Amino acid sequence: EGLGDFVAVVEDALSGLLVPVELELPYSCGDVVNTIHEVGSIETIDYRENGTYVVGRVPRSLAMKLERYNVALVGASSKEDSESEIDWAAIGRGRHTAK
Repeated sequence: EGLGDFVAVVEDALSGLLVPVELELPYSCGDVVNTIHEVGSIETIDYRENGTYVVGRVPRSLAMKLERYNVALVGASSKEDSESEIDWAAIGRGRHTAK
């Protein structure tokens, strides 16, 4: 009695140690998919043309090692580039015009 509740509490506590990731791993990184299964959890896995797409939760240390495969970071540099084109001083003076 109460064992199910205990397991649920432990699972909740451990899931708090994991961070969400969205990755596209090259097929040559099959060992990484296995590691994610072992130390984290995979919510979605899809085999695409460029590699294995994975959505899941992993320990922060592993997430940092896999940062280069993070799908969310792929478009981040182009967003930063477009933000750098904004003339923030002109906006502050009320003189900014839309490009």
